[in-house]
Amino acid sequence: MNRHFPNQPLDLFLTAAHQKMSRRDFFRRGGKGLLAAILAGGLLPRLLTSSANAAQAVKTGQFIFPRLQFTVYDETTDLWNISPIGDVNLRAKLQELTNINVSQEPKVVHLGDFDEMCRYPFVFMTSEGSFKLPEQEEKNLREFLERGGFVHADDCVYRGEDRFFKCYIEMINRLFPGNPMRKIPYDHEIFHCYYDFPNGAPHLQGVPHGAYGLFEPGTGRLMTVVTPGDLHCGWVCRFFGPEKDRQAIEMGINIIIYFLTH
Repeated sequence: MNRHFPNQPLDLFLTAAHQKMSRRDFFRRGGKGLLAAILAGGLLPRLLTSSANAAQAVKTGQFIFPRLQFTVYDETTDLWNISPIGDVNLRAKLQELTNINVSQEPKVVHLGDFDEMCRYPFVFMTSEGSFKLPEQEEKNLREFLERGGFVHADDCVYRGEDRFFKCYIEMINRLFPGNPMRKIPYDHEIFHCYYDFPNGAPHLQGVPHGAYGLFEPGTGRLMTVVTPGDLHCGWVCRFFGPEKDRQAIEMGINIIIYFLTH
């Protein structure tokens, strides 16, 4: 089975990058030579820190940040489609603070349509309540992750609870028996690849479990990450104040950059 989606970054890129400098330095310096070669194939946008440089990004391929539509049985208020303005704000900040060539167009990907999912190897998933997916959606999710797709799941947090977080972990553990999700160590690169989070993912509200991940056997690559602290509400920039909103956006950027380099 082909493990790579169309336009997904290649492991060769990481190998070459690590031979010369750390990934952090690579992003800060721009990595122009190697990244230009990747851009020629439309596989990975250039990553720079300057917003002025961002305007000069080569438009050969775009990172798309889709929202995942999935079946929700819980009758809470905030379902899979809550506050799309949060996605809008994150995309805008991703373009401003990096030189990632990011599409600003909203996109919804349906978990029930596997062929469509395969066109978008990164998807964002959120809700505030409990959920149980139909068998076909669970099957699609497992195959999506096995092929190299990545899901960032974030608990929208209902009345200080952790229903979505718990349901997501239980589902992934059922789909990948023998390889349970576990708490991501604070020294993991996802917390340091662009912005530094010495205490792990910022927590805005809910139960402070810390971010959990599913690690690919053999490689250690994170296949999916679930954050319990409502990062998405931080992206909305209405509820927690400028400092926490900034931290939530920066953690979202870290997760995207981790995906793009793996």
